Amino acid sequence: MPEKDSSEVIYISGMASLLGKTEASIRDGMRRSAEWLPKGFKIAGRHAWLRSDVLKFLRELRDGGHQKQKPGRKRQPAPTLRTINQPSLSASSVGLR
Repeated sequence: MPEKDSSEVIYISGMASLLGKTEASIRDGMRRSAEWLPKGFKIAGRHAWLRSDVLKFLRELRDGGHQKQKPGRKRQPAPTLRTINQPSLSASSVGLR
């Protein structure tokens, strides 16, 4: 017999109360495909989510599983005092004046 939570359906009002947001912000998040909102489905024209899917999504979000990689080139790590104080080649040691 399946658990009650695995088949419980949450609609927009339930999602708003679960996430501590307003219904308008949930609708806006759906329109914008917000990262903080799990993908749902429609039942009889109403947006819905399974409670178990939402809880799984929130756990993954908490653990960093939904972080998108930032666009752009890879950067070198910032300099530290250890790397700044290391002796480097100076103009006099190379023979330049």
